[in-house]
Amino acid sequence: MKYVLIFAFSFLYLSNLIAQESPSFLVLERKTRSNKTTFRKVYLEDLESAKSFDGKFFKIVKGKSNEAIHFDDSDNQLVTKAATVYHHLTLARKFWRDEIDASVKQKIGKLIIRLEIKNLYDELGHFANDNRTPQFNNAVSIPAGKTPDWLPSDRQSQWNNEIWFRPMKKVETKDLQGIGPNPLTVSLTTLEEPFLNYTRNQFNQSLIEHIFYPTYAANPLWMDVIRFAGTIALTKAVIEGSKHTDRLFIEKYYYLDTAMVPEVIYHEYAHVVLSDYLEMSHSTPVVEGLADYYAAAIAKKKTIYARVKGHSNAAGKETQSRQNYSHWYESNRAATSDFVLSVLWDVREVLGDKTANELVFEARTHLNTNTATINHHLIQSILDACDMKCSSPRRDKLKLYEAFGKKGF
Repeated sequence: MKYVLIFAFSFLYLSNLIAQESPSFLVLERKTRSNKTTFRKVYLEDLESAKSFDGKFFKIVKGKSNEAIHFDDSDNQLVTKAATVYHHLTLARKFWRDEIDASVKQKIGKLIIRLEIKNLYDELGHFANDNRTPQFNNAVSIPAGKTPDWLPSDRQSQWNNEIWFRPMKKVETKDLQGIGPNPLTVSLTTLEEPFLNYTRNQFNQSLIEHIFYPTYAANPLWMDVIRFAGTIALTKAVIEGSKHTDRLFIEKYYYLDTAMVPEVIYHEYAHVVLSDYLEMSHSTPVVEGLADYYAAAIAKKKTIYARVKGHSNAAGKETQSRQNYSHWYESNRAATSDFVLSVLWDVREVLGDKTANELVFEARTHLNTNTATINHHLIQSILDACDMKCSSPRRDKLKLYEAFGKKGF
């Protein structure tokens, strides 16, 4: 017993000594009870180098370089960014290890994390040529690959899964592509179909009265026709006009330093973990929504991607968005919306954190990257996963049916 105690104390002493000798870094974090950010000094875990951000699970490099960023790099902002990314990736990995054990099961391996990289991804050559359009204000997960065998030996290479964080650049919002309609347009579009269906039904009823019971008709037929046509025209005009109100919802300039937004880091790591079934190279509402869900679960925040002063003025996503289902959400243009996130978060509120985390992870095995729709495939995959992961499938599926009904399915 004495030797066991001596060994335990020695181990604790050595661990403490190592921790004290490890360098500490300022990293950006969200405050516990708000989405405001602060800088905190932390010790980075699992580093294998005493001079650079090269660890057991992550290696942080700049651009196309394969050399880890040094602790004493002259660019202090780059060092802070590297430390922040390394720290939050470590938190993300712990979540998957402790909550689902996915990172261990799938043997993800060591990831190369590239900061400030402007190149497009080329599946044949890893990096697209430098003369291609430079990329800013986003992050992307890169699947493992290799160059074709027919290339000369001096150009042969292969790579594991990677995560690329683009540099930040202030751009005018009007120049952005694919940001989708503003919230007013989305809301009006959602209401359009039920409203017009009601109008058609009213007109059909009036038409039947004029044909079969003309004495009961309240108004002349021509008046009902004008009212019906005018209602449809006005509805279409209002929706079209709402598309020109972007300035009420979107700021003139946009910038996003993805490596300094914790939830973006969690989101990209989730793509890597989910990539055994859902391809990283495809951005769809279902694929992005699953990654958003785990970003929120790791962050323990109801609003994710909230602004970070000096680094991001992007609009956040709400886990409790009250939007109802619309066909528009199936479009790839809606991949950045928070609708799928809110659907999955309702699953979490109905079944609890642990069950929902495992159920959503199981649901990925029933999905196809290219063809998965929200209305059919995602909803059905969750119900199928419940048969395996729910403690009482019949009871819990009834709860899910009720939750999905409230979202307009």
